[in-house]
Amino acid sequence: MNSKHGKSGMEKIKIKTHSPFQKLDSVWLGQCVDTSFFDWVKDDRIKDPLKKIIDETNEDLMNVKHVLTNNDVEVFQDSPLKFDRDLLANPIALPVPPLQPRDVHLTLDDKIYCTSTEKCWRFVHDIVDPSCIVNLFDLTYKDQRYENGYMLSGAFCYRIGKRIIMPTLIDKPMREFCRNFFTEKGYEIVETNDEGHSDGIMSVLKPGVIVSLENKEHYSETFPGWEVFTVQEQGWSKVDGWVDFKNKSQGRWWVPGEESNEYLREFTSQWLDKWVGFVSETVFDVNMLSISEELVLCNNHHDELFKFLESRNITPIVCPLRHRYFWDGGIHCLTVDLKRQGELEDYFN
Repeated sequence: MNSKHGKSGMEKIKIKTHSPFQKLDSVWLGQCVDTSFFDWVKDDRIKDPLKKIIDETNEDLMNVKHVLTNNDVEVFQDSPLKFDRDLLANPIALPVPPLQPRDVHLTLDDKIYCTSTEKCWRFVHDIVDPSCIVNLFDLTYKDQRYENGYMLSGAFCYRIGKRIIMPTLIDKPMREFCRNFFTEKGYEIVETNDEGHSDGIMSVLKPGVIVSLENKEHYSETFPGWEVFTVQEQGWSKVDGWVDFKNKSQGRWWVPGEESNEYLREFTSQWLDKWVGFVSETVFDVNMLSISEELVLCNNHHDELFKFLESRNITPIVCPLRHRYFWDGGIHCLTVDLKRQGELEDYFN
């Protein structure tokens, strides 16, 4: 199957997905910015490394698309974001690239729930049937006030058949609304005290099999009896250049080879604050995308993890993301499941 761009005349896709490991048929792949996005920057000490990040990110996205289409997955992807010179008047308005759609979207059953109103995410209306799109932010806050917490999204919860696992760090009004909203739809809501993005902590690869930063005891209530392979956190202290740069970027981002580039650091702090996350808290080994119960896309090679996967009849495919330490996002973040095979199942009761 070929990748697609949304067009007004094309038949739009209807959402169908229940679990993260059922056979993937259609996916939304994030997009970066155009290679000329920073041509307005005059200082080559800033422009050159940014152009390298953009060009290599676009190459890596092309590779992900190639791997997906070669495995019979239909890919929907927007055009690269172009620069709008009017934005120069307001640095904080520089738009976030539509690179990580899972951070602001959740697909469940026959709906895609949206929690951001930024222009860069309007692509969802080009590709998804209107009957499937739900503005979860407006639903939640039409009668309530936003308390500055996290939004529920595919990065901040796990939907495993009839069970939705949701961290308590979700903004309280949204957490309470979603608990009632999805319970009425027949789902069992389980809340946890996990910190950070759920997909930066664990991946559920097939019924009964989890890869996580936590041990089996941590999941005694949420996944009772399931096998858990615990991934040891990456040894940041062993990564050349990171320790010296960590304090300068406050642990938020890192570009290998640019640790002493104060011009890039200051520019990123002023103009790209919304582009970067907190990479020091992220472990990319667990951030994976399952094409099926037998095939999973990973960010990088991990000997012990890959041995475990192969022993469970799961084949890993490495899709390198060379600048994940800048974007603070892995292969799961870059994608949103649009359509998976299989029906709604109860994997726990």
